[in-house]
Amino acid sequence: MFKQLHPLYIVVLAFLVLLSAMVVYSSEDLGSSYCGVTEKKYGIVGREGSYDRVVGPKVLVIRIEGVISSWSKQYLIRAIREAESRNYPLIVELNTPGGLADVATDMVSEITRSKVPVIGYVVDKWAESAGTLILVSTHIAAMQPGTIIGSLQPVTYDPTTGRYAPVNESKIINPIIQTLCEHGASKGRNATALVRFVLYNDNYGAYDARRYNVVDIIAPSREDLIRGVNGFIVALYGDERVKLELDGSYEFLSLSPSERVLSVLSDPLISGVLLSVGVLALIFSIASANLPGIALGLLFVILGLLGSGLNPNIASIILIALGALLVFIELNTPGFGIIGGTGILMLVIGVVLLPAIPGPGGFSISGEYLNQIIIYIYALGIGAGVTTAFLVYKILQVRKVKPYIWRLEGKIGEALEDIEPGKPGYVMVEGEYWKAISDEEVKRGDRVVVVGKEDYMVRVKKAQKT
Repeated sequence: MFKQLHPLYIVVLAFLVLLSAMVVYSSEDLGSSYCGVTEKKYGIVGREGSYDRVVGPKVLVIRIEGVISSWSKQYLIRAIREAESRNYPLIVELNTPGGLADVATDMVSEITRSKVPVIGYVVDKWAESAGTLILVSTHIAAMQPGTIIGSLQPVTYDPTTGRYAPVNESKIINPIIQTLCEHGASKGRNATALVRFVLYNDNYGAYDARRYNVVDIIAPSREDLIRGVNGFIVALYGDERVKLELDGSYEFLSLSPSERVLSVLSDPLISGVLLSVGVLALIFSIASANLPGIALGLLFVILGLLGSGLNPNIASIILIALGALLVFIELNTPGFGIIGGTGILMLVIGVVLLPAIPGPGGFSISGEYLNQIIIYIYALGIGAGVTTAFLVYKILQVRKVKPYIWRLEGKIGEALEDIEPGKPGYVMVEGEYWKAISDEEVKRGDRVVVVGKEDYMVRVKKAQKT
């Protein structure tokens, strides 16, 4: 019976071999058709060999969590500059569902051009989409067990409705693939796996990612990662090779006030609510000519746009200009202080959002001096806010008092003629002549006090002698 089935086994075996070859060929062709012949230029060289300099002994650590937006780029650039100035390698811990593609692409370029090794490390849960793009572009890529990466197909997001829609246009997809080729495959990553992240939304756990040569290390903790990369020689931009000589210690670089504000606003729920409320406030306030409502609506819209990707530098200029205008309007028009308070808030947020990272040919200031500036800004904002609140309190107190123009009651005057009960006469009160009546007899020259006013006459009585 075996001899009768033997040819069939041969046919099946040949078919499986052919099928496997086709799969392997198509997989290899997928990477080479998009990335061409990929040559490793950067990343881990090994533990032996020549190198130009040593980096260490400490490591600088930052943590990027939540949606990747303008704050992430600002944070990363500041961290790279700090690491370069100290000659420390940089660990970028990632726990993100993704974010803005253009911001992630800018971050990738900064990582590749860094003068110190940048180590990507997926922690806690995931580094999906834009997070994966950043991870595979680092010089050394690592993952915690139990974390996942992948799903790099771009999507569009409407902050007002919260809806996502996948993008299949080649004009958008192909640049992302080429970014992966230039910054990921050039560091020795599996080009085919990188392309499949975009075209098929593949997802890998830590061990699969290591098996398919997408990441270099699996490390349960930050300390394990530092021990694992110690001794590596890494090729950097400009054909420079550096060796990691680490003593296991590290420093954590926290978010600046500007980055912290932007990270909160970048949450899609928060930015969507701010945009929706701001637009509605503008519509109803403009329809009712309500200037305080317009001011608040503008503030909400700008903050919502910031969370949706508006350039912080542009937003800062707009907020400062609008804040100064609203404070000027408040000083020249009576109101409840809402306009002025909104203006002060705009000024404070606008100044906090001012860029602190110098560009090429720009300026540079010390961290201590920058912290002093931030303290002064907060003190100015709090002082102006307290002053505005006090003025509003006083205005409300005045408005609660019963309004009156002038009161005659209690005024002292002099009788100009005799006044008898039922027979009016004239008196002089506060330099004015008044016709007066009284329930008692008043003689000419007597001092009288006004006790009331009835139509065009006043009611008086004799003033007590002192």
